[in-house]
Amino acid sequence: MDTDRRARRRARGVPRAARLARRLRILAAVIREPGLKPHQLALRAGVSESTLFRDLRVLRRDGYAITFADGYQLQESLGLDGPSPATSLGAVYEHQLALLHGQLPASLADQVQDELEAEAPAALAAIVATVIDRQLALRRRRPARRQEPPRDRAHGSGPSI
Repeated sequence: MDTDRRARRRARGVPRAARLARRLRILAAVIREPGLKPHQLALRAGVSESTLFRDLRVLRRDGYAITFADGYQLQESLGLDGPSPATSLGAVYEHQLALLHGQLPASLADQVQDELEAEAPAALAAIVATVIDRQLALRRRRPARRQEPPRDRAHGSGPSI
């Protein structure tokens, strides 16, 4: 394959990558803030409402059951609130990798996945630290209450009475 054809093929992958990134920003906003109205979601994602509606159709076609009931929602359908959220989070990650490889040129998808796998552990650690800090700040503002022993999340059991 000559250099011009490779450059044209690589250039076609850039708009597809930009569209996928935009759709994933919309997905992240729906997950992070369930209940957003169309104009709010469009503002969060930095897109027009017509682009939002088009991208929501594509996300639904790609397997994300985004619904609208007094605002856009997805959290429950991902099972992130269930008894085993790690399994569901892993499934979400795998689904997004499948989208990445299905919609981008192979070399770009591989590069993105390599960088994602290098960055994800640090990003997850930062998210966990932020959530811990937020919960500690909330605790400091609440009146003191009886402390219960931590639940064993792996077995779903709480304190025994």
